[in-house]
Amino acid sequence: MKKIGKTLKSACVLGLSGALLVCSVGCSSSSESSGGEKTGKKQLVFWDKSEYVTAYNDMMKEKVDEFAEKYDVDVDYVIVNSGDLEQKLAAAIESGNQPDIIMGDNTSVAEYIASDQLAEVSDVLADIDLKEEAKPYAVFNDTEYLVPLSLTAPGMFARQDVWEEHGLEAPKTWEELKEQAKIINDPDNGFYALGLPLGESGGGDAETFIRTIILDYGGEVVNAEGEVTVNSPEVLEAFKFIASLYEEGLVPPDATTWDDSGNNSAYTAGTVGVVFNSGSLMGTLKDEYPEIWDNTAIFDYPAAEEGGQSYTLGGANVFGIFKTGDNTETAKEFISYFFSDTDFYNEMVEAIGGMWQPVINGYDDTEFWQDPDNAVWLTAASNLTLTTAPAPTTDTAAQGFSNHLCTKALQNIVVNGMDPQEALDGLEADLNELYQ
Repeated sequence: MKKIGKTLKSACVLGLSGALLVCSVGCSSSSESSGGEKTGKKQLVFWDKSEYVTAYNDMMKEKVDEFAEKYDVDVDYVIVNSGDLEQKLAAAIESGNQPDIIMGDNTSVAEYIASDQLAEVSDVLADIDLKEEAKPYAVFNDTEYLVPLSLTAPGMFARQDVWEEHGLEAPKTWEELKEQAKIINDPDNGFYALGLPLGESGGGDAETFIRTIILDYGGEVVNAEGEVTVNSPEVLEAFKFIASLYEEGLVPPDATTWDDSGNNSAYTAGTVGVVFNSGSLMGTLKDEYPEIWDNTAIFDYPAAEEGGQSYTLGGANVFGIFKTGDNTETAKEFISYFFSDTDFYNEMVEAIGGMWQPVINGYDDTEFWQDPDNAVWLTAASNLTLTTAPAPTTDTAAQGFSNHLCTKALQNIVVNGMDPQEALDGLEADLNELYQ
């Protein structure tokens, strides 16, 4: 087999159960949101998701400390398990103790637009030199509500040594990947070809994968006019194909309960041959599993048919500012302060090792991004498709994604044995109820 390079191709552009860790900086913990008493100083409560690469939270706390000292602000910096953010925020909002800033993925944070929780941030964005590919992640309902922090392009990681052992080339279509998966699949020895999560909890890996296949097969969940168009022959075929991967034993049986860390763990354990993941996995492999990294290739995403359109769906990490909090203006001041140090920002992105791609201009030509292993992620980020495409970028579209509606429909087929058309009818009904 011809050696498969670690490259990603261009695609068509369309486009947080754990305890809280509270890091109070400045003076004593003071915000009413964290149960303290006010001191008369400026206050700020910042809920940040725990990131897969710990360097991020360490560096963000460094910048928070710096801001607190320089501007004499009492800051509660709270790290939240990424799978718990929604539940904890709901409780905080109900009690009137919501934070001032949150950081999470764009679809999760955008959910709070519909309930009129988030502040417009056009004034903040005016002073940030955003890259063109980052700008769509700031806008919902034709208004700038989110401040992009990073892009998170995915890649298709594959065990190149296994492919070469069987004389296989990189698959060009999804059906070809399935046929190759049948060849390399070896469940009797604990090795499954495909590490595809299908759990509802935490993150959006499963929902993103399903929506990728839907688009590749010519289907849509919601069209560009905002109409629910999921109940179509194209989506039905996509559903049948995805379900077959699980039904034919090409995916570990427990994958139906995996969250977004499940595929990472399986790949680093050497028990699966393919996963779809962000650059975070590359960094982990390089640092902790070099023998697997040396035998890993990053394949191009397949298409439904050879030469057909292949989409690469990806999201972004974003800041959201609660206008219903007590310290909206201070929150805006912190974000402006954070982005004013662009060199520090770039150091943060590079410290995360390819998992994030920059949202600001001026750093694409650094030594880090010139490394071929990292450059592929920069290329992928420049060609991302929004995970809710082609639907208009609205809070409703974000809610449909973050509620894992497509994932739940596939679970009905794979786990509950439901007929694919019946599952699709149910998905259509759920989407219609949401959009109405």
